Amino acid sequence: MRALLLFLFSLPLVAPAQNTQRFQQALNSNHEKAIDRWMEREIHRHRKGHLVTTSSSSFIVHHPTHDSLVAFLHRQPGVEDAAWDKCIGKQAIWPGHSTIGMRWHARGRVYERCWSVQEGRPGTIHLFGWRPKVRKNREHLLFKRAASCTGFVEQQRKWCTERRVP
Repeated sequence: MRALLLFLFSLPLVAPAQNTQRFQQALNSNHEKAIDRWMEREIHRHRKGHLVTTSSSSFIVHHPTHDSLVAFLHRQPGVEDAAWDKCIGKQAIWPGHSTIGMRWHARGRVYERCWSVQEGRPGTIHLFGWRPKVRKNREHLLFKRAASCTGFVEQQRKWCTERRVP
């Protein structure tokens, strides 16, 4: 009985070790839906932002969350580069949107894919023009769409270097 219990507790520690091979298999298979499912799961896993407390108020930011998602992509085998649009000036409207991009090599070609992420979920629903508030607003990330975008990662790197150099 103890051995079974020990096995059940140690099983989650072994499961993440297989993720890198399965992620690389999804990259090499060139099935975009498989890669989109991986990213959707990772966005859902890291969906909560980080609380920043100041002397007058507190608010939630998602910059460290996006950085951790890009770091997750950099750790995966087969991924050449990854970036998100942190250096672009965006309008300060809620819910905000960000884009995460990844470039990889598979079967002798270079592929690039982008995922759009919404930063916040409103608590209203749309019923034939009527928008009742049914729950409280949440500061969670929400996967919106995926698209093929050539040159996105390189453009983000270029914008970040231009903004840092006066």
